[in-house]
Amino acid sequence: MRLPRSAFRVALAFGVAGCGSDGDGAAADPSSIEGVPWVLVEGIDVEGWEEVAPSIVFEDGRVAGSTGCNRFTGSYSIDGDELELGQLALTQMACGPPGDAVERAYLAALEQVAGWRSEDDELTLLDADDEELLRYRPATPVGSWKATSILMDDALKSPIAGTEITATFAASGAVTGSAGCNNYTADYTTDRGAIEISEPAATRKTCPEPAGVMEQEAAYLDALPQATQYRVDGRSLELLTDAGTRVASYTRAPEP
Repeated sequence: MRLPRSAFRVALAFGVAGCGSDGDGAAADPSSIEGVPWVLVEGIDVEGWEEVAPSIVFEDGRVAGSTGCNRFTGSYSIDGDELELGQLALTQMACGPPGDAVERAYLAALEQVAGWRSEDDELTLLDADDEELLRYRPATPVGSWKATSILMDDALKSPIAGTEITATFAASGAVTGSAGCNNYTADYTTDRGAIEISEPAATRKTCPEPAGVMEQEAAYLDALPQATQYRVDGRSLELLTDAGTRVASYTRAPEP
């Protein structure tokens, strides 16, 4: 019998006791929820919540995600059917609607969480009566993005002023965009947080200005195939190597 949860403290920390099932009564493998960038698909009754859909990811003893307004991070441990979150820190960004209301609703739902279930490529968080509270599916990079930083000379750097680097990941498995001067295209595949991007093909225009744009472009195109993981967190996308090094960070591009 699952015990009631202790008091939930939004400011810094909360605990979650939980269990998992693979759908036939057998205990689920905790690794089925780890390393996956989960995005919320059900559970928030706030108009427009889909615009800032909250997220969560469990990996290497750390939990992180977006409330739809602020980002959070903390520790977690899994022991059999127990899932416990330790210290939880939130950023302190002020958000307008719907993000502010979504954050309140999301945290209120998390306050009631007492269990978990993973089946059919979904993660469901449950209350103490095994009733569904929040349901997630693996996030995908599908959509249009604008780069905010790229890996260049072994460091993350913002795009040169006057240049724009973009990426549009299509559901068909193609990624296209501008590398700052030329347009490029590549193929990609994803699998629950893993990503593989082929060597990009680009047009052959030369841009003399602004200074350094061609070196920046070469660095970006070289960095893309190094990505082996992706993270979607609110309106941001990160591409990372096996070692966790970011090769590019993006923000969601405005809808045309």
